[in-house]
Amino acid sequence: MGSASNGIAELFCSREKLLGPDDGWSLAPVAEWLLTEGQRADNAEGLVAGLTDRLLAVGFAFDRLRVSVETLHPQLIAWSVSWFAGQGTSIFLAPHGISLRQDFSGSPIQHIRAGGDEVRYRPRHGLQPGNQAEFMADLVQEQISDYIALPMVFSNGMRNFISFGTKAASGFSDTDLAKLRALTLFLAPLFETLELRFLSKTLLETYVGPRTADKVLAGSIKRGDSEVIQAAIWYSDLRNFTGLTESLPPAKLIELLNEYCEHVAAAAEPRGGEILQFIGDAILIVFAADGQDTLRTAANNAIDAAIDAFNGLAVVNHRRQRRQEPSIRFGVGLHVGTVTHGNIGSPSRLAFNVVGSAVNRAARLEAKTKDFNTPLLFSDDMAALLAHPTRKLGDVPMRGIAGLQPVHTLDPPIDAEV
Repeated sequence: MGSASNGIAELFCSREKLLGPDDGWSLAPVAEWLLTEGQRADNAEGLVAGLTDRLLAVGFAFDRLRVSVETLHPQLIAWSVSWFAGQGTSIFLAPHGISLRQDFSGSPIQHIRAGGDEVRYRPRHGLQPGNQAEFMADLVQEQISDYIALPMVFSNGMRNFISFGTKAASGFSDTDLAKLRALTLFLAPLFETLELRFLSKTLLETYVGPRTADKVLAGSIKRGDSEVIQAAIWYSDLRNFTGLTESLPPAKLIELLNEYCEHVAAAAEPRGGEILQFIGDAILIVFAADGQDTLRTAANNAIDAAIDAFNGLAVVNHRRQRRQEPSIRFGVGLHVGTVTHGNIGSPSRLAFNVVGSAVNRAARLEAKTKDFNTPLLFSDDMAALLAHPTRKLGDVPMRGIAGLQPVHTLDPPIDAEV
């Protein structure tokens, strides 16, 4: 009998740990939703929106919720989703360096991520001195009477964060708090899954580009997986890179390359250009003609990106000259045509790339920019699609291509000194 009693007691304790006390609102319907529909949420905003709907439906009185999750990203340190009563959900992408802000120091997020336990504030009891004052002032302005921040611990030990606030005069009861603690056990694995999806997508987009990332995530991962596409091809190359390599310290060379790549990306990406490769000092970009973008659209997007890149280069170089650093100068070759876009490499090391004569021609055109003392050259096929006035500069031999090839530039041409 004693053994059975112990088993029932253990089962009761386990149930209470998972669902909280029996009195008050019930966590069970919320937990059931999280274990079924909730785990099919495509993104964190959808999960938070569904969660808040279920919590309100079971009678939990609250007015704000925030989830914050650390991530691995070249520009971001974390992402967070907030919900406010009457306003719905919003997402915030936190850049690196946000932890240096004064309002982060001493905040509940910092406390929990540093290994601390839950944090509870009852702002109507008065502002607390120290670093929390600014955060508490926000709660007072929102008329929050009670606030609880709880750790959400992922399987790798990473400590993330969820908080709730209420305007109810009575604040949160002990029963409320017990159920919120239990709720984190259901939420942690779901937000960890969403973070892993976010991490996979953002890292792939960072290293292979958004178009290719979507293909990889959709299952195009076998060597030889490929498609034939129509595209405008951009190939650019830094001037005097060998000299820069010999004269600049490694850190300054990397800084110059990063500034060059950032400048080109800022011109190309808003126009649909996807950077496929950084090859030393060269950049290969594809402006794909798919969906509603015709080859004519792709060609004009590529030339407009080149114009923007060259027009903005004077500002970049003025800034560099003030720092007594060498100017950035580069040439661009543009061509349109058919290329094969796909997985190329060894069985254990693959890369998405484009191959085809259109890529070779763009590279050969760029090489000829030095001969014509102009930073921009493009082919006959490209010129035929452009809305801008163009000028034929001549017919020239190109390495590996039979016969003489016509080369064009804009009319008037881009200043050779940019």
